[in-house]
Amino acid sequence: MRSRRTVGKGVVKVDNRAVPVDPTNAAQAGRWDGAEGEDWALNHQGYERLLSVFDRTLLEAGAVRPNDRCLDVGCGTGPTTRALARRAVNGSAVGLDLSGPMLQVARETARRAAIRNVEFVRGDAQVYPFEPGSFDVAVSRMGCMFFGDPATAFANVGRAMRPGGRVAFVAWQAWAANRWLVEIDTALGDDPPDSEADAASGYTPGPFSLADPAICAELLQRAGFIDIAVEGLSIPLDFGSVDVAQAFLETWIGDDLGDDSRARAKAALHRLVIDNASPDGVLLESATWLMTGRRPGRGAADQHR
Repeated sequence: MRSRRTVGKGVVKVDNRAVPVDPTNAAQAGRWDGAEGEDWALNHQGYERLLSVFDRTLLEAGAVRPNDRCLDVGCGTGPTTRALARRAVNGSAVGLDLSGPMLQVARETARRAAIRNVEFVRGDAQVYPFEPGSFDVAVSRMGCMFFGDPATAFANVGRAMRPGGRVAFVAWQAWAANRWLVEIDTALGDDPPDSEADAASGYTPGPFSLADPAICAELLQRAGFIDIAVEGLSIPLDFGSVDVAQAFLETWIGDDLGDDSRARAKAALHRLVIDNASPDGVLLESATWLMTGRRPGRGAADQHR
């Protein structure tokens, strides 16, 4: 992986602007506003295709209605935010992220699609000054695993929800349960992620920080949500056609590999792609948790239904 640079303590430079960041999130913010965010922005079509299978699940779990005001936490390049805006046709959708490169793609894509009830904001969900009680729905598609202090982030989002407001978050289960990642890492000769190996030592921000469903439920409960549920999902990820999948997965090959190692990695990925090709594209199984809950009370819209 390329190096990431954090600017200052508690402040990250995003598009030449200082954005308040909780000190526990400084390292993650430096990554997503740096090389990692640039990589996602550059290859956003592949990543959006890969993860778009969760958008319908989130919209249905959040019971998004036409007049709702929606929040997308860790919106990245904005596909889920756009889906929220299309569903909440008379309402609005706000996408929040720290990544300048990814937000640039999000804004441009929404502009080209002529989606006008959407807004993208730079910020850290742990400390962002949301207006209390201002959202009907909050969702997060793989964006809630990277908080340095997830309890603070969940509580801050909770305060932004109206009475009766709903949340629906999706996070990865353990690395070993995600066949798609295990097989890709094996093809690339990568070891299991450090956060998996160090799970016994306590919480570590990263893709698998919420792999324990008990932690997911506890975070929602501590944030003041009720009717909490944590449901396991097994949804195949679509990598596209054989050629598209091969090209996308080759972007995962490290820049530091020599020619021979790079050739072996490409060959291993090609075998993986061919072995998992289907009439519907190259599909690999994933394992996630769907976390849902609601704020106590009933919103104005609910009272008049």
